[in-house]
Amino acid sequence: MADSDALPDGLDAEALARAEAALDRLSRDYPRWLRADIAAARACLTPPADRDRLYTIIHDIKGQAGSFGYPLVSRIGQDLCRMLTEDAPPPERITPLLEAMEIIIDHGLTDDGGEMGRELLARLD
Repeated sequence: MADSDALPDGLDAEALARAEAALDRLSRDYPRWLRADIAAARACLTPPADRDRLYTIIHDIKGQAGSFGYPLVSRIGQDLCRMLTEDAPPPERITPLLEAMEIIIDHGLTDDGGEMGRELLARLD
């Protein structure tokens, strides 16, 4: 490793490589986790609705999605969190946002999602 590639003092190159490999494995599993979280969020909409649990699930999605390469999901999660704290939206306003998250995962729309991602966000606005 050249000096310009040197790691800061105390950072072990092997430990860093293991952490990067673990993050890669987690990233590959993330779509499955997200689908499970979306299913749990949908379950919160059925009477009796559990808005607190729904907010917790969406907040977790919002925080995790960007770390795993899905910033569009984070953006939708942020919008949903804001919606849930400002009023008590009916399921008809929440469901399309959850469906949009599923579309993003189904189509592998990482990063900005390209043209499809822009169109999806435009439909939600």
